[in-house]
Amino acid sequence: MQYFLTGSYSRADEPGIKLWQFNPADGSLMEKTGARGVERPSYLAFHPAGELFIACSETDDGELVSWRFGLVAETLTEISRQPSNGAHPAHAVVDESGKWLLSVNYSGGNVNVFPLDEDGVIGALADSAAHEGTGPDEHRQDAAHPHSVSQIPGTQLFLVPDLGIDKIHIYKMDLQNGKLEYQRVIESAPGAGPRHVAFHPSLKVFYLLEELSSTLAVYGISEGAGIDKLQILSLVPEGWHGQNTSAEVAVSENGKFLYASNRGHDSIAAFSIKDDGTLNALGFAETGGQGPRHFALAPGAEWLIAANEKSGSLTVLKIDNAGMPKFDGKAVRTKVPVCVKYAGTR
Repeated sequence: MQYFLTGSYSRADEPGIKLWQFNPADGSLMEKTGARGVERPSYLAFHPAGELFIACSETDDGELVSWRFGLVAETLTEISRQPSNGAHPAHAVVDESGKWLLSVNYSGGNVNVFPLDEDGVIGALADSAAHEGTGPDEHRQDAAHPHSVSQIPGTQLFLVPDLGIDKIHIYKMDLQNGKLEYQRVIESAPGAGPRHVAFHPSLKVFYLLEELSSTLAVYGISEGAGIDKLQILSLVPEGWHGQNTSAEVAVSENGKFLYASNRGHDSIAAFSIKDDGTLNALGFAETGGQGPRHFALAPGAEWLIAANEKSGSLTVLKIDNAGMPKFDGKAVRTKVPVCVKYAGTR
């Protein structure tokens, strides 16, 4: 059986973090346990080495909470807490060494580094870098709003897309002391709202989802950390003019397909990936829910699980051999799910 973890916008007295068992034979989901005690545990960041994750408590005060999970006993155990150094931590990542936790505060407008020991205890703040500026959308871009932080695989470089200022900041982190060194910035189109990044598993290519413009930008990474835009595509159908904000992007483990979620159009946009990393559009699949803020791909490239915030549901989409997902009615109710992550198999 496979296992998935979900985060949510639940209250601290509710089981906001849940462990689910997934059967890839029939696409069924079963809730196994839940953990209380964290207010709005939205995004979950996994340790690269094992059964450890960090939950972002997306509140005005902001907190990062580390947890250990057990698949055999189906347990969730809190380890430590640390203030996030700003309001509304929206995303985090544990670096490839497993020794550093980086997080971004959406309302706090900064990216932060914390040490992480071998037991999963989060240490005191090691470094912080603040973003400043605004964008043309007065409602969403009134200030800097860094929305994610991602490590370029095999490097000490981190990408920080900032939705509020239409920029992607690149930092180099010193692995000895966690200090951040600003490298350069990539500009998105005015009002695009860069949000999340996904990397190709074998090509030196990454994909930047732009929330406000519902677009996807393809970038190539060259020697010396040179970054060049290769392609930009729409994430909604041609001629569709409804309200939409795109949310999550992911690449299949075999590197053949890319998927992105749309809130408003309430769909998964599917693409095939060419040999150079650029994309061909395959089409759109209804998620079977409303407001798919996040989704996860199950190992084996056969299933996609969507976390539908507005409808309060997890929906399961079957992926065919051509890479196209389809919702066939499999769904479970759960309160305000906003993150879903593959946790392991046993």
